[in-house]
Amino acid sequence: MPFNFISSLLIAFWIVLISVLSIQNVSGVSLHFLIYDSIRIPFGVVIALSLAFGLIIQPFLISILKKNGR
Repeated sequence: MPFNFISSLLIAFWIVLISVLSIQNVSGVSLHFLIYDSIRIPFGVVIALSLAFGLIIQPFLISILKKNGR
């Protein structure tokens, strides 16, 4: 029971932190990767998409590493 409460508090803390960061940084940013340039999007959206991508990819990486014996 305490683990669920602590993990919920940590998740809530990160959500609040990202929300405040997003609200304070509404200026547009453009991402550059090799020869590709993105459109200008708000910094908060970039942070939220990066977090979502990481949360989706993490379980796959963990399962791959466990199968390889690491």
